Amino acid sequence: IEAHTIDGDSILASSKKYGDVTFSATVGTPNKEASLVFRMQDAANGYILNFVPVDSPGEPNGFVRLRKRLANDETTLATYQGPRLVAAGKSAKIKVVAKGSSIQVFLNGANVLRAHDTTFTNGSIGFRVYGWGDYPCDATFSDVTFY
Repeated sequence: IEAHTIDGDSILASSKKYGDVTFSATVGTPNKEASLVFRMQDAANGYILNFVPVDSPGEPNGFVRLRKRLANDETTLATYQGPRLVAAGKSAKIKVVAKGSSIQVFLNGANVLRAHDTTFTNGSIGFRVYGWGDYPCDATFSDVTFY
């Protein structure tokens, strides 16, 4: 899946709802982010797993960040910035395991984030890109698995 946006937040989500879910993809972006969404109720409510590589415009250190979106207001639940991050233009395998209130995030096989939140117990899964005007977002998603 190849995605591009210059119009802000763009989400491609499943029509099926998932509760406990393991969702992974090999992701890459040369310029902004390649993010997963899960337990989405609609575009304004759910969880977002941001993947921003090192040397992205405006984010030289990059990060993996787990956020909760509630009525379009986002709260950070956990952030990873460390040596496992890859450079812009390189791909990485990201995986989220949501079971009950427990959420675990893996980057290239290593568990890098853990959080607990009871706000959303099920919802859609999918992909998110975010870019605007002079800061477009281009991303790829491949080797997608979920169960």
